[in-house]
Amino acid sequence: MSSLQTTNLYGGYENHPVFKHLDLQLPEGKFLALTGPNGSGKSTLLKFFYKELIPDKGAIYINDLDIHTLSQKNLARRLGFVPQNGHIEYGFTVQEAVSMGRYAYGGKDENHQVEQAMEDCDIRDLANERVTEISGGELQRVFLARALCQNGNVLLLDEPVNHLDVKHQRTMMTLLKRLVEKNMSVVCVLHDLLLVQVYSDEVILLKKGNIYAQGATQKVICQETLRDVYKIESHQVYDATLNKTLWMPTWC
Repeated sequence: MSSLQTTNLYGGYENHPVFKHLDLQLPEGKFLALTGPNGSGKSTLLKFFYKELIPDKGAIYINDLDIHTLSQKNLARRLGFVPQNGHIEYGFTVQEAVSMGRYAYGGKDENHQVEQAMEDCDIRDLANERVTEISGGELQRVFLARALCQNGNVLLLDEPVNHLDVKHQRTMMTLLKRLVEKNMSVVCVLHDLLLVQVYSDEVILLKKGNIYAQGATQKVICQETLRDVYKIESHQVYDATLNKTLWMPTWC
């Protein structure tokens, strides 16, 4: 069963259709990396999923429901979104910011979803801190917790580790893997192919608005793919802690 699906998706921006008749199915209960060169359509595809963009033609489904038959509140109960470089301008506390995720439920939180989301994201100790005074890595976890307390089963993230240091990248990616273990479907836009190989179960590789390849990560990310899509040579290295080989760019 798929978590998200498009059929004959056609659209993009004014006078510039990014996708032309795109058909895809995203697996349920997996960590799926959405990757590809700049301008290939990764972030645009997410915008169609959470209805920032409306296709000119075609349909989009979440758990077999046409998203255009759903109100924004009903969609928010099924799908959470973590933006790239998100910010909050006002001095809300962390707990207040996370609680915004309960908007789709009229602010009600009978099952303590806010507390559970903060626990999952390891930010309970920050509950009374102002979001304007915490680090970038902590703020990303606030956005993630806000999305989680919407209580959906699909999570979209647009480059969630952009501008984070290595430690916070690992913290965020490990957290996402734990969510998948709880049967959540995670769709994550990533540029870093090392992170793709280490953390994702499956990959959709986009090239100029088309699916170049889709499938198990170790099959999609290979020397031929990197040469054809990114125009770079690569070589394999063995990581003993992961007990697997990874494809790395050849820098010279």
